[in-house]
Amino acid sequence: MRIFGTLLAGAAILTLSMGSAFAQSAPGDLPYRPDAVPLYQYDPTAQRDGATIDLDPARPPERFLTIYSGSTAGVYYFIASALCGALRLTYEQHRIHCVPLRSQGVASNVQLMKEGRAQMIIVQSDTNYRAATGEAPIPGARSVMSLHDEMGVMVVRRASGIDSPLGIRDKRVNLGPKGTALRQLWDQYLGSLGLTAADLRRADEVPPDFNRQGLCGDYLDAFGMWIGHPAAIITDILQNCDARLVGMWNNGLDALLAQHQYYFRQTLPAGTYHGQDAPLESFGIKASLLAYEPMDPDVVYWLTKTVAENVDRFRALHPALGNVDARVMFEKGNFLPFHPGAERYWREKGWAQAAASTN
Repeated sequence: MRIFGTLLAGAAILTLSMGSAFAQSAPGDLPYRPDAVPLYQYDPTAQRDGATIDLDPARPPERFLTIYSGSTAGVYYFIASALCGALRLTYEQHRIHCVPLRSQGVASNVQLMKEGRAQMIIVQSDTNYRAATGEAPIPGARSVMSLHDEMGVMVVRRASGIDSPLGIRDKRVNLGPKGTALRQLWDQYLGSLGLTAADLRRADEVPPDFNRQGLCGDYLDAFGMWIGHPAAIITDILQNCDARLVGMWNNGLDALLAQHQYYFRQTLPAGTYHGQDAPLESFGIKASLLAYEPMDPDVVYWLTKTVAENVDRFRALHPALGNVDARVMFEKGNFLPFHPGAERYWREKGWAQAAASTN
């Protein structure tokens, strides 16, 4: 396997993102079908070797960094764009060109890194954890930093009468297809409430692309999303489908978070969405940036350094980044060992000695 150091020769063709937690809306002309299965068309992006000649020996050589993310309509792509935007702040010091790349999301990103075709990928803290424990290894993957929170919220029809987590009992709820990360989250969450799918009036297994149509068309009472906020799909549904948000926190989650280190208690600030007058308490995961171990440590170092030392400006690049903090980016969600380039910077900060115990 090898890391390629140049820009792309082609572009990924995709129709659906599987990235950060389920942020697509349903096409208006598709029927709401509990047995619906999404179709995927994917042409993996090719890369090629190349070199840049610079006759000025005093200047660093030009280098290239690509970050695989998710759909161009999803949060991950914009976060990757923000990472590249941060790196441009210090370009003259390192001359690293950074390009965000779209993909089918986390599963696709992981496969690309397994094949040695990705320099950096955005995944989630549970993916990072399972890779570190060997449950789902990603050969060559190393932590760089965590990114934004991906907090769970329930989107409910106002007429459903759901105003608390236990309000979903005997309601129509989409839990997502079996075998998906969304379904796993829902099954664990129902357990924290002392419920099972059998306690619902109807437990749908519909791909999340159909959530909008299901709620707006009165086929669903509620669905859950673990995503970076604010999310365009939630804004759309709240504005057009007579819906509201319900926080997902309940006392049973204390045990779930103690058992699963990659989940975190999170708060959605008041005013994140129009009409959301109070903060919402919930739980979720973190987005996690991974680097392929053979890649240039200096490139990883400069990305880590630039983001951490310009975190105020980084926050301004996307609403989902509004609450990121450099210390938290180091301390939370990084279960794999740090890439040597990232570790170099975290050591300079005086934090890396705690790396072995970070979570």
